[in-house]
Amino acid sequence: MSSGQHRHQRLGFVLVALLACSGAALLFKGLGLGGGFSVGIPDPLSLPNLEAGTTPGGSVLGPTHGLGLDGRAPAGAPPVPGQPGMVQPGAGVFGSDAPSEIKDVQSGAMCPGCDVVLITVCSLRKDHLGAYGFAAEVSPAIDALAARGVRYERAYSASNFTLASLTAVLTGRYGSATGVTGWDKGLTVDVPTLAEVMGIYGYQTAAFTTDAPSGFRPDYGLDRGFQHMEITAPPRNSPDGRFRGGEKEPSGEAARPASEWLAEADEQPVFLMLHTRTAHFPFVVDPPDDGEDPTGMRQLLWEAGQAEAVGREDQAMPGMAGGTAQEGVVEIVRQDPLQVRVNQVGSPASTVWRETYAEAVRLMDDDVATLLEAVKQRGRPTMVVLVADHGESLNDHGELLHGDAFFDGVINVPLIIAMPGLSGPGRSMDMVVSQTDILPTILDAVGASVPAGIDGVSLISSLQGDETPVHSVVLSEGGVAKLEDGVLPGAVISDPWILLKQRRGCGLSRTPGRGMMDEGMPVCLFNHDTDPGQQRSLAGSESKVASELLSRWRNFRTAHGRVGQQKTLSPAFIEELQRSGYDFSTGAP
Repeated sequence: MSSGQHRHQRLGFVLVALLACSGAALLFKGLGLGGGFSVGIPDPLSLPNLEAGTTPGGSVLGPTHGLGLDGRAPAGAPPVPGQPGMVQPGAGVFGSDAPSEIKDVQSGAMCPGCDVVLITVCSLRKDHLGAYGFAAEVSPAIDALAARGVRYERAYSASNFTLASLTAVLTGRYGSATGVTGWDKGLTVDVPTLAEVMGIYGYQTAAFTTDAPSGFRPDYGLDRGFQHMEITAPPRNSPDGRFRGGEKEPSGEAARPASEWLAEADEQPVFLMLHTRTAHFPFVVDPPDDGEDPTGMRQLLWEAGQAEAVGREDQAMPGMAGGTAQEGVVEIVRQDPLQVRVNQVGSPASTVWRETYAEAVRLMDDDVATLLEAVKQRGRPTMVVLVADHGESLNDHGELLHGDAFFDGVINVPLIIAMPGLSGPGRSMDMVVSQTDILPTILDAVGASVPAGIDGVSLISSLQGDETPVHSVVLSEGGVAKLEDGVLPGAVISDPWILLKQRRGCGLSRTPGRGMMDEGMPVCLFNHDTDPGQQRSLAGSESKVASELLSRWRNFRTAHGRVGQQKTLSPAFIEELQRSGYDFSTGAP
């Protein structure tokens, strides 16, 4: 089959999925907690596998597709023959053809023909933004966006690490429903993406990020539908690029390629996505001056990840685990040296950790400012969505970083939506929402049909002032550590209850599950209304509630669970993960 035939067949199947949105609904009844999941079930999709060496849009890699910034095929190009499912790092420009058949948007949409800019921020805590009450002025651009938009106080990420969260954002489905719950799984071709649908409605689609282990790259299928995807080397003036030579660029450099592309785009509406990692661990961009930090934390952060594979026992560490189910990637069983230093030094070390994190947030805000200035200069009506892929643990519960536990500091993320026609800009909304709601909200706003079978719901009514809850239950699933015997960690949120099923237990007490286990893993239960800091697990005293939430989660996985596309991590990608703070055993899996 030719690449063009592949593209048309792919388009046909996506259209089938869109037209099936009146599919049957399956309702899991609760046991007294007020309802369960309500999920549209589409007709089964049977998409063809792409031939090796083609882009998802059907274009063969060649002179204009998949070229590196130096004109050579990049290491991060989609797998070529002999490398099935291999994940490689590398900068590059990737492309796919725009659909040849364009659908008209539905009448009566809130923002028909608007540009859409989606900004996903890696490792951004909600409580480190001025719009959400942070005292220091570290986020002026994001705060200004919130002042003209709507911010959500109870938005939950679909996972505690980037790949799974971005997959949920771009598909509207939880990890169980895509199979992407660890580094070793990618998106299968039968799941429609937000960019694919936007392209069908005539949008120019483009994505931008830096070459770092986020999973936002063609290897994992998250490029599907983006007619232009640009992965650039991380700026010297960023944590990922701190060891690059040369002078530091002006702040906001990570957003420069996206801003330049937007400035050159024609009047056809655009869907642009920027994923910035400027706030990601290790937070620092320069080494400390002599005597600047007696705790030694800044020096440890500067050096972090440089020798992660040297002299290690075959044991991974919380927050720095590289987890997949592959041989060579191991279960979390020990603490990382940064956590050891914090435990030894105490409050002064924690304070330095938080200070460096706030500095990284301030630097990241300039990425947002740079792109929003380009949006302003373009001058078209624009819907802007800003969301964190996940937050960050700052020793809140004896944990640093992310990827292991599901406490609110990691999964209760900022979500801000600004667009023309909002009712009462500057408002905050307190209902529980999910990253899976972003896809249907954007499509609803521009008048596009929403694919069947998704787990998210449109938030348009809340943007217009309706405070009615939209979910009875939301999920957060997966993690970076090896899944032992297929036991999936995660969180189930059903207001006011938050259930956590996680290896590290229920906080500093380290009492496993406070009296409850499930599949050999501690279970925690917190009441958000009476214990927002998640200090007292009620899993033992409220075991009926905990069992009910676990049952709903199991039922959902039984009805909608799937296996993602198996991926093998190349030695080069593992090395990149290690440099970024993810710990693998030595050598390639």
